Amino acid sequence: MDDTLEDRNMSGCSCGGGGRRTGVGLAAVLAAAAGLGAALPVAGQDDQRRLERVLRTTDVDAFRLKADTSLELLERTAIEVGGFTSITGVWLNDSDGNGRRLWQPETTVFGRASLDGAHTVFARARFAYRAFSEGDSFDGRGDRWDQPFLDRYWYEFDYRRATNNLGGPDSVNLNVRAGRQFVDWGASLVLSEVLFAVRPTLEFGSGFRLEGLAGITPDRTVDFDASRTDFDDRTRRGYYGGRAVATLADSTEVYASYIYMADYYNRTVSRSPIVLTDVNFNYETSYVSVGGGGAVEPGFLWQVEGTGQFGQSTSDPLRGLQTTDNVRAFAARALMQYVMSDANATRLSAEALLATGDPDRLATTDTVGGNAPGTTDRAFNSLGYANTGLAFGAALSNLISLRLGASTHPFGGPQPTSEFQVGVDGFVFLKEDSDGPIDEFTISGKRFLGGEVDLYANWRLTSDLAINLRYGVFLPGEAIGGTKAARHFVLIGAVLSF
Repeated sequence: MDDTLEDRNMSGCSCGGGGRRTGVGLAAVLAAAAGLGAALPVAGQDDQRRLERVLRTTDVDAFRLKADTSLELLERTAIEVGGFTSITGVWLNDSDGNGRRLWQPETTVFGRASLDGAHTVFARARFAYRAFSEGDSFDGRGDRWDQPFLDRYWYEFDYRRATNNLGGPDSVNLNVRAGRQFVDWGASLVLSEVLFAVRPTLEFGSGFRLEGLAGITPDRTVDFDASRTDFDDRTRRGYYGGRAVATLADSTEVYASYIYMADYYNRTVSRSPIVLTDVNFNYETSYVSVGGGGAVEPGFLWQVEGTGQFGQSTSDPLRGLQTTDNVRAFAARALMQYVMSDANATRLSAEALLATGDPDRLATTDTVGGNAPGTTDRAFNSLGYANTGLAFGAALSNLISLRLGASTHPFGGPQPTSEFQVGVDGFVFLKEDSDGPIDEFTISGKRFLGGEVDLYANWRLTSDLAINLRYGVFLPGEAIGGTKAARHFVLIGAVLSF
């Protein structure tokens, strides 16, 4: 497995400096707005999770040295330390048309030690402070520190590296990582979250591997069911399953996976004040996925995945006695990128996302206002990730999203002009089921949700200093209820690595 220092961040670029593996520090904005705290079921998806669905990147550590076992222990141990400090400003319009502002300074430090490449430990501490303008806090808590401060820590063992150092065979390998880590499963439709997890991987040569997962969400995980009390603080979902991956001769990967999502949440109090009785929030499902990805010469990259969701959910308490109902839902993602061979590193992309919805739901993600009693629940829900725009940022449930994008480095020559990147993404959004809801108020029978244009610029001025700009504007379509005013999202960030 690759070591992930930054896991995923909002910036869309990696900005390490001076040989240190450090990423852009805009991950702080992932929870930039804490939820709206909706009282009515139609506000099922909290805006806190909307801001987490922004472009993320993975910073991969490619440390692959073969150790000299004649050295002393400390000499055989590779140690990395580093970090970054950043300041991020966010201005946005929420789904009710309210303007909100947030300034978030952050300092992140990390350390990594690897003995012979076989035993690796990693830890990261993050100190971010959220400063809202007066009255703009989404959850009413006001200015505060974002917790937890120690947000990553894990140990990894690699059998192949250990035996290579002793001159042993390497045709079969066992790699195990355990601890608090970021898990991005497949094409991210099922799971893209931090977990307390154990992740074993058994490799057979270079052509086949089996990946396992057993984990549970930590505190501060934002659940997709925003009708639960403490939905952003006490989520308790377990994930258990595995993935079989085959690598073909042309490096194309194809896979099949199974994940069971257990629900350990046991509180019965709804966030909605109109629900006076106890509520059973239990939602347990399995996800079966098939997919693949690879490269097609010259310069074409592709990824595709289809996921079926099966299991049980509990019905809406607002419409009578709660029942336990079957879940039968589906989601899919298809991505194509073309990397041009020009000096500007121009990249073109096209992406399609689909997730099924349920016409008898009032809120596509919640229990309160959720599935009608005694009916099949066809709304797809998960703790996965999908890019559904900066300003719109809808949940991947009862949604069709089509995206075209392009990015380039317009200036050549020496640094810093060669490190300036600009890009644009254009979106069209529709409801999968025209009668079903999304995570905000919409009009039944209408399908077109609207369109969005996102602009971004990344500029690494030096090896240690980067500036990031994001702007998105969403234009609501006929299916959006309430205000039809354009929604804007602006992000400005500066990052200094050390």
